[in-house]
Amino acid sequence: MQGGAGIENRLQKKDIEEACCVILTNDIAIMEVERFKGKKIFKVSVSDIIKKSDAIVNKIVQTFQE
Repeated sequence: MQGGAGIENRLQKKDIEEACCVILTNDIAIMEVERFKGKKIFKVSVSDIIKKSDAIVNKIVQTFQE
């Protein structure tokens, strides 16, 4: 998570390496985005991830099934 206090509960390098993709939601610029280099990144607004989470997850699943 990233908020006014900076990055909190920082993802460990191992967690990022094991991820098949990264979902980024932000209202401000994301710090240290380079740590996700090489990963499929889905950028979604904060309101969309709250309101349309099922559709977003379905889209991600479909992307990886192709």
